[in-house]
Amino acid sequence: MSKFSFKNSLSCAWVEFVKWIVDARMIIVLCLCVFIYSFVVEPIKANAELMGEPMNALEPFIATLNSGMVLLIIPLGFLTLISDFPKIDGSTIFYIFRIGKKSWLCGQILRLFMMTAAYILAIFAASVGGVVTSGFTGAEWSLVATKFASEFPEQSGNFGVLLLPENLYNQMTLPTAVMESTLFVIAYLFSLGMILLAFSIAKRKTAGIVVCGLVIALGAALCSINTKLMWTLPMAHSIIWLHYTEFLREPIFPVFYSALYFAAIIAAALSFCAISLKRFDYDIISSEVYK
Repeated sequence: MSKFSFKNSLSCAWVEFVKWIVDARMIIVLCLCVFIYSFVVEPIKANAELMGEPMNALEPFIATLNSGMVLLIIPLGFLTLISDFPKIDGSTIFYIFRIGKKSWLCGQILRLFMMTAAYILAIFAASVGGVVTSGFTGAEWSLVATKFASEFPEQSGNFGVLLLPENLYNQMTLPTAVMESTLFVIAYLFSLGMILLAFSIAKRKTAGIVVCGLVIALGAALCSINTKLMWTLPMAHSIIWLHYTEFLREPIFPVFYSALYFAAIIAAALSFCAISLKRFDYDIISSEVYK
């Protein structure tokens, strides 16, 4: 059996990532982009036109990653796209035997990171692409985000205002909002992929998909009723504005703890993968993998 080789891992990850990119299921990403433009970009853009002020081009992206409704759709779409991850059949067993278990596992983790990054990049393009010519770029929140509700009190409850709550622009700079929102949503999606990988190696892929689906659905439900139990699931940790009140500097839940939460999930899943892979039987048949 081959020893660990990062080169083999990277090659494995890249080949499978390219196959994923050209898969017909990518139509889901196109549908998601259309949904984001209609659901997020257009309401904020309408407020900017009404106010006669430009929005920051990054604000729709921040709104996308902090909307409870969109953050129900985003992980469900991602789970659908990676539902066959990792593919383990007769030919895969031979490939694992050839490059080694450690190299293969590292390759799958690299592939998962590539898929997560590509998915977020598509969301970024859908959010920013429609306003890059009409908005401005910079490190400051726009007046559309911070002053629209006060200048148009009769419109203070419209959806474009709700997409950028005071918990965001009162508590952090725009670059911080972009960075933390992106990193925590990536961590959320990556955690789901690691859970699916762990179940697949244990030959329980169907159970893994069900568990991930329940994590997404229950997380969205608990966030919608704003209960303390929401912090037991990843979704609340990925929505930055939930960590703060509208005005008080003291966070409801420290962002650092959310980072530790995701690190613990990923570490636990990785440990489970390593243990299960040691017991991996090369004589299994593909039908056993999807129990």
